[in-house]
Amino acid sequence: MADETLVFEDGAWCAGFLQSSLQLTLQEGSVGPLTDRISPSSFSDIVVPIGFSTIVVALVFVCFILLHELYVETGATPLLSNRDGANSVLLQCGFLVSWFVPFIAGSMIIPVSLDFALAMGQSATSSGVFIGTGPVGAMVGLIAGSKLTSEENWNQRYARRCFIISYSISTLAMAGTALFIQVSQGWQMSAKQYAYWLVIAMNFLSTSFANVPILPWMTMWNILTPNKEKTFWSMLTQLAKNGGFVLGPAGFALISYLLRSRRGGLAVSPICMMSWVFMGLFFVQIVEVSIAMMIFPTQVSQHHSPANDLADKAAEGDQVHPEELPATSREQMVWNMVFYSYERAFSIAAIEVATIMLLEVLYGWSTELSGLSFVAIALGSGLIAAIAAFAISHGLLTEAGTFAVMSFLGLCGSILLFDFNFFGAGSLIIADIIVYGGASVANGIAEAWACRAATKGTSYNVEVFRFHNIFGICISRFCAPIVARFLLDFGGRDLYASLQVFLCFAAAVTVYKTVLLVYIGHDGCQTKLQNSNNINQDSGIKSEI
Repeated sequence: MADETLVFEDGAWCAGFLQSSLQLTLQEGSVGPLTDRISPSSFSDIVVPIGFSTIVVALVFVCFILLHELYVETGATPLLSNRDGANSVLLQCGFLVSWFVPFIAGSMIIPVSLDFALAMGQSATSSGVFIGTGPVGAMVGLIAGSKLTSEENWNQRYARRCFIISYSISTLAMAGTALFIQVSQGWQMSAKQYAYWLVIAMNFLSTSFANVPILPWMTMWNILTPNKEKTFWSMLTQLAKNGGFVLGPAGFALISYLLRSRRGGLAVSPICMMSWVFMGLFFVQIVEVSIAMMIFPTQVSQHHSPANDLADKAAEGDQVHPEELPATSREQMVWNMVFYSYERAFSIAAIEVATIMLLEVLYGWSTELSGLSFVAIALGSGLIAAIAAFAISHGLLTEAGTFAVMSFLGLCGSILLFDFNFFGAGSLIIADIIVYGGASVANGIAEAWACRAATKGTSYNVEVFRFHNIFGICISRFCAPIVARFLLDFGGRDLYASLQVFLCFAAAVTVYKTVLLVYIGHDGCQTKLQNSNNINQDSGIKSEI
């Protein structure tokens, strides 16, 4: 059946959902949830156990991390770190890896999350809860770790230690979750339903520990990164996130292929598949921890001076300097970007889960193929972000102009999310590329501006911004999967598209206010500079007389 192309009538949902290549024709009169006719018995019950060799490899990584950290605690420098803690390309790449990995996790879990929930006797909305509890755990971790460090009394060695320890605990919890999921495969359905919520609780704890050091880690980036480079590296951060979406589905497809090949090409149980996804994520995260511990310095460079600031500003030319705006404008910019993070994060998180559900259920794509659709979305978005980063860094585009254009582009792209019938799944993917790509560029500029506008020792310092920024993202990412899948389940594609248009419009309005703030402040700074030059010239003339 895997190579056949079938057209199913309204009564054949269960069989159609499981095909790897099919076309699904829906009747006008279908009523109720899209997943109403899919039951746990619709799925395979074939299992591929996690072997002893896999556990041995995991223990080798754990031992390496322990030995390296014991070595650093003796006062030694991490293996790949600069001795003076100065900024470097390698250091920034280490930060990019730490942005890259969480998005691999999301894009690997999302493709199988719906099948996993249904196989465990739950609903599509419950699968949204499974995805959404990750951000809730992130909020708890963020709050728990918000007082660990202080920008005004920065301790680099302590901040680094917080990151390594907390993230290592989260990584080990991933392995524990994988083993528990696989054990639950053979349980009765009533027990599986309880086990599903226990898996959610374990994922919640893992995410909480992963986000305890997130504020110290982001403050570390802000301290170690020069102002003139923040926009560039912040945009590359968005590129790293898109890279996670490229490799995540590809990694899921690889795991699926390997498991199927172990069973002669037969479909594997979604429960077994989810256990292997978590095991794969364990290895991805433990590699991330290994890279971070070898690159992140134990001290901060002390070679920065006011002369360097002047040189940096000269190199930036006519670009925006948020740190030079009046205090009221800087504060307003920080809070605008906090509101923006709510709007954009909700829109993006909704795209991530809604696209998979639409492709699987409405258009009949297989789990693996719908997951790989994110490769096209992420590649298109990443290409837009890469071109914009290159153009801005070489002075071909201004940050303010690019920010405004990308927000407007996202608003236009959201209109394509409506079901125009004759476009089908193609218009959905194109719309996602436009909205996601525009958001990637805009988010990079937004976060860089806010970090530069944030002022140490005030109520809008970088720690305050990052706390509210991440908190807003977590709330949005918790609500978006549940709301998006509920709207799709009971309202269809057009109702979901209406929500996206509203969100993109709200984001565009916030960007317009911020860009206007920048231009007003920029003109004021230019006027002050011109007046200062005129006064200096007049003083020179009087002295000559």
